Amino acid sequence: MKENVDLFPLANIISAEEFSFSKRFVNRLYRMLSGNFGLFFYNEIRKYRPLLVHAHMGFEGARWLDLIQKTKLPLITTFYGQDVSKLAKIAKWRKRYKLLFEYGAIFLAEGNYLKKQLIDIGCPEEKIIIQHLGVDVNTYPQKQYKNNGKIIILQVSTFREKKGIEYSLKAIASIYKEFPNIEFRLIGKGDSTEVDQNMHSIAVQYGIKDIVCFLGIKPHHNLIEEYCHADIFIHPSVTAQDGDNEGGSPVSIIEASAIGLPIISTKHADIPEVVIHEETGLLAPERDVFCLSEMLRLLIIKPEKRKEMGDKGRRHIENNYNINHQISKLEDIYLKVIEQNT
Repeated sequence: MKENVDLFPLANIISAEEFSFSKRFVNRLYRMLSGNFGLFFYNEIRKYRPLLVHAHMGFEGARWLDLIQKTKLPLITTFYGQDVSKLAKIAKWRKRYKLLFEYGAIFLAEGNYLKKQLIDIGCPEEKIIIQHLGVDVNTYPQKQYKNNGKIIILQVSTFREKKGIEYSLKAIASIYKEFPNIEFRLIGKGDSTEVDQNMHSIAVQYGIKDIVCFLGIKPHHNLIEEYCHADIFIHPSVTAQDGDNEGGSPVSIIEASAIGLPIISTKHADIPEVVIHEETGLLAPERDVFCLSEMLRLLIIKPEKRKEMGDKGRRHIENNYNINHQISKLEDIYLKVIEQNT
């Protein structure tokens, strides 16, 4: 499906939605029966003659593997989280991943935690390269701290269990009476109206509905404004009951740190590589509401600590999660794979 073409005005974008009705029907039927994609894409590959294929998400690499093997093109696959932690528990996907690991040239992981998860499910360690997500810090304004009497706590995430929003709400509720000047702003939504309503009900249940602002989905420029107006960024990720986890780290944590916000998060997945505990933020054990509330209390009463951590966080992102460095690294990976295939 084509999306955001205004942001990425690229040539030669091929989408199955542009097929004729009969072709779309056959393509969809083939996908349902075989679990493979790419039925009508072989001629397109012959036409455009790509030098390699890069699949994003492990399940996409597996779904397109049948076609890619026929082309004999090298395949790079980036894993992100649930494609390892959740799908790899299913026998069907373990079998498909085994074939993917055998054929694939390189597998990219956001950090060392996700790398270990890949090794644990059978990916050869020598085929794994750590490739951080990145942002262009120069395009993010630096947070300017001003004492305006209100402390704004911000979280940006989908309303999924692994995002830990319930624990944010509980921690804020536990300190609300001590700090009535706090406001929790939550950007994001769930997969259904029921999920959204449930999150509103939790805020009512904990007695903080008047200080919680549910903002829904925001355009990126409005999101940047929210980061700049906030004082603390919270994102207490957890491993969901079905095994789903972040795998790497939420992009929102990287963005908030790039702007200069102190981060409160958890010792989960690769978050400890993005948030340096007691330097660029504070990390609690998963689901530890008391620890989260104590961390909030500390940053609320010590504005100088917020600024110190925020400044260090921005430098950390600039040095280690700089998109320009990551692009250069990815280009080098592409060139190496292409050379090995010629």
